[in-house]
Amino acid sequence: MTLTRQLVQFACQLKLQDIPAHTQRKLKLHILDAVGCGWAASSTLLAGQARQAASLLGGHGKAMVFGSSERHAAPAAAFANAMIINALDHDDGVEINGKGLGHPGSSLIAAAMAALDQASHAVPGVELLTALAAGFEINNRLIHALQPSAGQFAKAYGVAQHQAIGAAIVYGVIARFDETTLHHAVGLAATLTCVPSLHKYNWQARPLVTLKDGVASAAQAGVQAACLAQLGFVGSVDVLDGEQAYWRMLGSDQFGTDQINADLGRHWFIDYGSFKRYPACRWLATALECMESILQETGWQAEEIDDIRVETFARLVNDFMDMAPANATDAQFSLPYTLAAVALRLPPGGAWYTDSAMSSPALQTLMTKVHAVIDPELEQRMSGAGRMPGARVLVRHRCGTVVTREQAVPIGSAARPVAEAEIVAKASQGIGRDVAAWLDDAMWQSDFLGAESMVGRVRYS
Repeated sequence: MTLTRQLVQFACQLKLQDIPAHTQRKLKLHILDAVGCGWAASSTLLAGQARQAASLLGGHGKAMVFGSSERHAAPAAAFANAMIINALDHDDGVEINGKGLGHPGSSLIAAAMAALDQASHAVPGVELLTALAAGFEINNRLIHALQPSAGQFAKAYGVAQHQAIGAAIVYGVIARFDETTLHHAVGLAATLTCVPSLHKYNWQARPLVTLKDGVASAAQAGVQAACLAQLGFVGSVDVLDGEQAYWRMLGSDQFGTDQINADLGRHWFIDYGSFKRYPACRWLATALECMESILQETGWQAEEIDDIRVETFARLVNDFMDMAPANATDAQFSLPYTLAAVALRLPPGGAWYTDSAMSSPALQTLMTKVHAVIDPELEQRMSGAGRMPGARVLVRHRCGTVVTREQAVPIGSAARPVAEAEIVAKASQGIGRDVAAWLDDAMWQSDFLGAESMVGRVRYS
């Protein structure tokens, strides 16, 4: 049996009762987080662009997009919804051994939303959870297995291109594809995957690319692949196998087959999912946490700060010191901007990127006080195989007192999880309603969801 077929069979045969209760709960938190992020970003400029793109790329269909009652073709809606979920860079991730490995929820939840709208049958909650479990599990194993060496990472890497495979699986399982059709959908998703582009984001020629993180293209490719397979299109049946396989297509120089199929269905990679405290690139998270800790411990106000020195790895110093971000995306990848947002105690989320925040004189003054230098030890951690984005922050008070904090691993990973209550509170800000029911096992096991999933109910309300 090929590896490709083994994963397709796993997705087709998976039952909710096969998944441990704690893993099911973790999966519900990912759904909740993604929908919360989508609604929180639904009124942003980027969301408006995403909806316009959906109308242009597929203006007639059954699928809806955050913030609009218009209907679109499923691939176009998946593109737009993934882009919106990721718009604030507050959406989930995967973190294994310190490495951040994409934003799966944005692509996979967007694919699920498209499939639910397109479905000709009622989709009970248990089927939605099972489809997403299959997609997340395969997605997380795949990205872990195809990680390149440190040298190859410096040449070519894509943040979320592989999520096209997971998106195709989610859509296909919700649509109740048979094994053959799902197999072709996976092969087609690989063919439609966009090229790895992390190193070509306009780091030195801002503004940054609009399609950062690759999540929208991955969602579109996966859903388009599933739709084509449904029409009888043939895809590669061994795309994950051999020396010329998908990992080669994505620019890697190695592939851990055992990381794909070892203990499949027993050891759950869903559990490696991570959540973000800050609406910014994960590489900034340790510096932001250090800043927040210093403020909490000292009680210093922003106007009392004289200087902020960050000792960190080279990429942050060379590519993330934008002092004049042109838009919210640039700001999400700006160390001075995000540190200033923390120093001003802006609530994490959309408030960081409002017009008033972006033009705030107080924030702009704080940005000028941020300086970053390369720390050899932290650079070695980041440039090595572990890619651990650590930071040391030194804040000087106007009276001359300096307080220092250091953090090696971003909060939100399995190694340093955020509390469930924090994830729920974050989602509540976006959805604007009590979300406790999302974690109720009885609700998902019953017919409560009927023809619309919980994702649909919240989105349409």
